[in-house]
Amino acid sequence: MRGSPGRGILSAALACGLLVSGCTDEPVPLPPESTTAVPTTTATTPPDVVTPAPPAVPTPTVATPTETASTPAFQELRATLELFSREKLQEGASAILVKAKVGSQEWTHAAGVRSRDGRVAAQPGDRFQVGGQVRTMIAVSVMKLVDEGRLRLDDAITTHLPAAIVPATNPVTIRQLLGNRVDLPGAQADALLAQVVEHLRGAPLDAVLRTDILAPLNLGSTGLLGANTGVPDDLVHGYVRIGSDTVDVTSPGTPGSAASAGLMSSVEDITRFQAALLNGQLMSPQSLIDMKGTVFADYGLGLDHWDDRCTNGTYFGHAGDVPGYGSIAISSADGNRQLAIFMAYPPLPAAQQPSALALEMTGVAQVALNTVCRFQFR
Repeated sequence: MRGSPGRGILSAALACGLLVSGCTDEPVPLPPESTTAVPTTTATTPPDVVTPAPPAVPTPTVATPTETASTPAFQELRATLELFSREKLQEGASAILVKAKVGSQEWTHAAGVRSRDGRVAAQPGDRFQVGGQVRTMIAVSVMKLVDEGRLRLDDAITTHLPAAIVPATNPVTIRQLLGNRVDLPGAQADALLAQVVEHLRGAPLDAVLRTDILAPLNLGSTGLLGANTGVPDDLVHGYVRIGSDTVDVTSPGTPGSAASAGLMSSVEDITRFQAALLNGQLMSPQSLIDMKGTVFADYGLGLDHWDDRCTNGTYFGHAGDVPGYGSIAISSADGNRQLAIFMAYPPLPAAQQPSALALEMTGVAQVALNTVCRFQFR
């Protein structure tokens, strides 16, 4: 889905990012400390202790980063995202995590708290529930089965699942489910695809993903969080509003939370996964072409599309939007430019899905990543 830019105070910053020649108004890029050094990683890490504050709206907590030199365009990207982070914390978000990578330049950012009760500062390596981003990982496992000749994309799902799960009269195919071409909520389509993978592999989805993706890429912060899974200490908590109460929906199955197991990951793991996928490390070249989809499509097979104005091509990735949490991770086609943003939403009524904040995050991510171009295609 090709996103639209964010709103509010960010409008000036985002408009600037769309100009070929850049912008001299807010956000003002931070000055480099050196004009010759090439940075590798610039991180923003919050302090270990957060001053207690009323639980309804956490006090924004962002530490001063250790600064190294970077290009003015990369610093403009950073300034845009820091402004977005400050705005969302002021609006009541619990935490914001960001990772940006452009060539050898990297920057990570963490602000806010892991939970409103514990008051522990969020860290750049913390885990989040990333919702619909599980679709891309399920798609990888499906395409591996295609590479092995175990299924075909145009197989009806009834070919691989018993009638007790899917009526025999249902003609929906694997390709249609992966490509969002059926009138089903994303979570239901994911559940059906997961059952196909589990049936053909003879193992639960968590084990399949570990074999296909997590272990080969050493993604130690990524896995499925189920109703019977303990909540890791480094998992950022999400909240919704039910009546007049703010409810923690971190654990699946709690009132207002996602109904089934969800994917948790970190900004580091998600960007590493996308880079490996787009560089062809996880499947055959033909399967990767199929996943990417056609040039003018809005969505491939488990991969969303956005306009890459640096190359007149496409960003690939996925968004996640579940009660309490929003995320977006996008990469250029070669994996050289990447951005991931995770947000623990301000507490909102659980029925408000999809969240307008998810659309805003998507627009901000697209425009921010486009700001690193020296020239942009229109």
